[in-house]
This record gives sequence, structure tokens and C-alpha cells, in this order.
Amino acid sequence: ETYRFVNEALEYAQDLGMGKAAATENPNGAPSSDDVANHVTGQDLSRAAKDWAALQYGLMAKTVLAKLGIRKTRDIGDAVYNMIEVGLMSKTPEDSVEDFDDVFDLGAELDRAFAFQYENKRRGRK
Repeated sequence: ETYRFVNEALEYAQDLGMGKAAATENPNGAPSSDDVANHVTGQDLSRAAKDWAALQYGLMAKTVLAKLGIRKTRDIGDAVYNMIEVGLMSKTPEDSVEDFDDVFDLGAELDRAFAFQYENKRRGRK
């Protein structure tokens, strides 16, 4: 389920127009068969994954991601690099799993996405 989610987040990022054509390589460093793939950076994929989770799971996004083992952006990177290792994803020579380190506080961003604000109209207070 974790890998499915990360793959869906990648597709979502590409559908949003994130990424650019880039030469990619397989785990052994050889050019990939999809060497003109729409390459999405670790930072962009992290942002897309947060947005995808919010769209798919709503208020439960943080809970669902935690159940999938995704509590921080590095967890997304670990899943990506596991898929790269078995040939399900590819990377550019400049990419590294560290690109996913502390991109943002995933839990805080999901909390912020669903923060409610109450405004007392009679008193003009929030």
C-alpha cells in the first residue's frame, strides 16, 4: 500500500505538470528505457504526496500515512529508493535519498491543511 501511494503521488505530481524531461538511470547506472521521463524532484514529490494524501484521505490523511509508515518526507524517499532498487522507478545521477530529508514537517503541514478557524461575527474575533 505504501508503494502504491507513492506511485500515485508521483503520477499526481506529473499530472500537475511538476517535473521536466530528464535522462534517468537504472540502479546499475545504465540509462533507463524511459530516459525522457517526466522527472520529479524529491522536494516536489514530497509536496505532491502531501497534497495527494489530503485529497484522498481528507482529515484522516495523517493517520492513514502513519499506518503506511510515512511520518516524514524521508519515509517517502525511502519508499522511492526501494522502488528504484528493484527497477520500478528511476532516478537521475544527481538524485539522492537525502533529497527527501526534512523537506517540511509532514504532520504539521497536514494539520495545517485541515485547520479550522472560527470567527465570532458578533464580536469580530477569531
